[in-house]
Amino acid sequence: MATYKLPDEPRPGALSAVVADPMWPFLSSMLVGAWFGLAWFVLNSVALGSPTLKREIGLAALALGGKAVLVLLMIAALQAGWIEKGALPYVYLIAVGLMLACTYSLYLTQSRTFELFAYFGGEVKNGVVVLLVGMAVVRPYVAPLFGDGLLGLVLR
Repeated sequence: MATYKLPDEPRPGALSAVVADPMWPFLSSMLVGAWFGLAWFVLNSVALGSPTLKREIGLAALALGGKAVLVLLMIAALQAGWIEKGALPYVYLIAVGLMLACTYSLYLTQSRTFELFAYFGGEVKNGVVVLLVGMAVVRPYVAPLFGDGLLGLVLR
């Protein structure tokens, strides 16, 4: 006899005790850094047992890879003389926009599974503590390790 399955049905595993609302990883990617927010999104997806886990990991990889490619193109355009040094902050906004688009897509994708998880009695952690610790403790110590080079521009 076939059983009924919801296509978005989460399959939480051993990490289900650390599930947080996807809003918190989304905010942390803006306030702490892309490296922190994207890692939290992937952890949250694994903890939820998300049926869209591969898509979410792909979006996180697209965010980092796409931002790296855009930063490299920006540097190449600067060296070729196509843009002036004063325009760099404005050109960098394209890479920031890609990052925001990918993290917002992650938020929307993960929200569906999260809402089912929460509705059917899953224990949800408040992510504000992790966000505040990330902003106040982690970012000041970790962000300088990336430097101002390519790694710093991509993970910022």
